[in-house]
Amino acid sequence: MIQEFYGGGESIFDSPEIKTKLKILHAVDKSLDRITISEICENADISRQTFYRHFKSKYDIPSWHTIFCRQFYLNEIGRTINWEIGYYQHLRLITQERDFYRKSIQYTINEPFGQTVIPESRKNVIFETLINWRHVNIDHNMRFLVETFSKLECEILNDWLRSERETDLTQWTNDLLSIVPVKLYKAMLIPPSDKKPKS
Repeated sequence: MIQEFYGGGESIFDSPEIKTKLKILHAVDKSLDRITISEICENADISRQTFYRHFKSKYDIPSWHTIFCRQFYLNEIGRTINWEIGYYQHLRLITQERDFYRKSIQYTINEPFGQTVIPESRKNVIFETLINWRHVNIDHNMRFLVETFSKLECEILNDWLRSERETDLTQWTNDLLSIVPVKLYKAMLIPPSDKKPKS
């Protein structure tokens, strides 16, 4: 499993590039539709050149963070961990920036968050996991399940991050598990290692 740390225990979040991106993320104090890049730069105490070295648009900030966080746990479901651990740990990680999501995408209408690149990225990861890790044949029904589920999963996560409801990682994990199609859930389970019972 990809960890949140480099070898030697150094956090990936402490790398200079990620620190700068998070500094920009934390500088967003209102809806992305209402805040300007100049305001973000002023709040973050950086130049516009620095901003554009890391992001093409202010609307790329939440998409970057979501996809970045997915690599640690969510994308590892079916590869190195099962659904329960993957969901719980992903939720734990991404909700650390829940205040940012509430402020930045609560009323965003110009580029609605999560409607394009994020579900597409999630769909591609699931297909890759099924084919390369679980060696599953992708028939018409499985393709339909993955395409539909990836959109639903993203929509639910986005709604939760924007909402004012209390964070409950255990309940959210259980709720997410309840919407995973049985066929997909089983296809991405990691079988227990074939250990021979001791005689």
